[in-house]
Amino acid sequence: MDYIKAVIDIGTNTFHLLVAKVDESKNIQVIHKNTIAVKLGEGGVNKGFITDAAYQRGIDALIQFRKELNENGIKDVFATATAAVRDASNGQDFIDEVLAKADIRINIIDGLKEAEYIYYGAKAAQTLSKDKSLIMDIGGGSVEFIICTEDEVFWKNSYRLGAARLLADYYFTDDSITNESLTEIEYHFSQQLNSLFEAFKQHQPKKLIGTAGSFDSYASMIALKTQTIFDPQKMSSYDFNHKDFEELISKIIKSTHQERVNMEGLIPLRVDMILMASILTRYILEKGNIQEVTTCTYSLKEGLLLSQN
Repeated sequence: MDYIKAVIDIGTNTFHLLVAKVDESKNIQVIHKNTIAVKLGEGGVNKGFITDAAYQRGIDALIQFRKELNENGIKDVFATATAAVRDASNGQDFIDEVLAKADIRINIIDGLKEAEYIYYGAKAAQTLSKDKSLIMDIGGGSVEFIICTEDEVFWKNSYRLGAARLLADYYFTDDSITNESLTEIEYHFSQQLNSLFEAFKQHQPKKLIGTAGSFDSYASMIALKTQTIFDPQKMSSYDFNHKDFEELISKIIKSTHQERVNMEGLIPLRVDMILMASILTRYILEKGNIQEVTTCTYSLKEGLLLSQN
């Protein structure tokens, strides 16, 4: 029997609505989906609050999602919020107002729960195997890492190293990022990621799986350049040629804001976010000595969907 389920992922940059049929074999058939670039963390992600303008954009987006749910005849929806709401002093006010105005009850989830749902999403996309992989999900407020196979999670953690957070701390101009700033950022990573380095030593994952977000953009950009096909609506994964991938992230790291604006396949929302995602991705590939990279179009929202009874 098929079940129709609805989930909302309230992220630091984007809000996602997904309505889908899920069969007993955990196959997902999308009925309706929408993504709104709310930028809830803009101006406040590193200050511990949601700014007035971002707060209103968030309320408006969830009122819109409720309208779309009603149009699809759906009352119940499982909505989760991550770092931007979790860390905000006015996060509870936002949750209360959403319930009052959009009749959507928001569940705050911590970073480890977020990592668990991301694993379920990647597993459903059939990107995992018997070999150990490192899943990386770069959000706006946090980044989740999961070392796993298709059958088991060996290690997972969440770090406050999201792209919006890093941009707010280290990128103040539209020029290319300076070597000094790069050194500062990588030093910051080295201070924050010790537990990940220990997990690398213990588990030695051979493959990096980047879920959604910036990795969808990498796939779109490389597919255009190499005249291959990447359709995130129809494909659950895309394997990168390692040389093409390294060249792209190097180019992004050296680029100015305007050069990124002009890059084919890069959507406006990610023009600056992808800079920080690329710096972190290059750092992880080097530290983990990982040669194989895949993007997975399933992530938190698909994991949420599959975890609902």
